[in-house]
Amino acid sequence: MEKIFPNILEAIKNEDIIKKSKRIPMPYFGLFALVVFDKVKELSSETSLYEIGEDFGKFLSPKNIEELKKVFKLMDFGDLEIDEKEQPPHKIKLSNPPYKWIAKDEPIHDFIAGILAGCLEEIFKKKFIVKEVECVCQGKDKCVFEVVETN
Repeated sequence: MEKIFPNILEAIKNEDIIKKSKRIPMPYFGLFALVVFDKVKELSSETSLYEIGEDFGKFLSPKNIEELKKVFKLMDFGDLEIDEKEQPPHKIKLSNPPYKWIAKDEPIHDFIAGILAGCLEEIFKKKFIVKEVECVCQGKDKCVFEVVETN
């Protein structure tokens, strides 16, 4: 993918380019994403939303936690709260995530959990499993993700 779109990886981290670019309004993008996500689940695809997010996170390849927070903010994926003293972190909180207006009985941000896992792997050079345990879509104040290092 990097060979096909050589400038995209640079552009997504450039705040000036992001601010000047035209954006799809979040409700429209959100609807599009939900349709895609529902179709992936419906087809019982061997590739999960988590795995897609994980690959996406690896492509983002942040160098550190601050860059990870910045990339999430630039993508309008919300505000990450990560305890800088925990290296690697065991818990990540997310305020203002996409699709926060949806009411569900269970966490829905598998894709974002995957992104976090891929990004953390790039930062710490270790594999992680990230699982959303609380979600704003369940009426919680923030989404909470547990992070577990795998062997």
